[in-house]
Amino acid sequence: MPKIIILEDPLSAEEHNDLGVAYEKKGMLDLAEKEYKRAVKKKKNWDIPYFNLGNVYFKKKDYKKAKEYYKKAIKINPKNTDAMNNLAYLYSLEGKYSKALRLIKKAISIRFKTEYLDTLKEIEEKIYKSEGY
Repeated sequence: MPKIIILEDPLSAEEHNDLGVAYEKKGMLDLAEKEYKRAVKKKKNWDIPYFNLGNVYFKKKDYKKAKEYYKKAIKINPKNTDAMNNLAYLYSLEGKYSKALRLIKKAISIRFKTEYLDTLKEIEEKIYKSEGY
């Protein structure tokens, strides 16, 4: 009787993440999601695949899951300013302007990026509109 051989996954967490990025760039979000999850399984305390999963869910318009993964990325790496930026944007979509404002200001204080200023401006504009200006 032949024996069944089970091979271990030869790819590292980084390689799975990179493969996920390639799939995501091609719009193959389901395949990207699978690769990011494989990266997470291989390296649970690495924030980048969690952040990337957040981005995939955002693109799929599953904002609840996107928030969950951005929060996980920030919990693992409290200086993940890209995750803070994206989470702040999601809070602003929900009308949670004070949370969004606090988070984007924190991101900017840790690391300055022009994109963060764009998020800040958009949040501030939503606040002004919500206050009747």
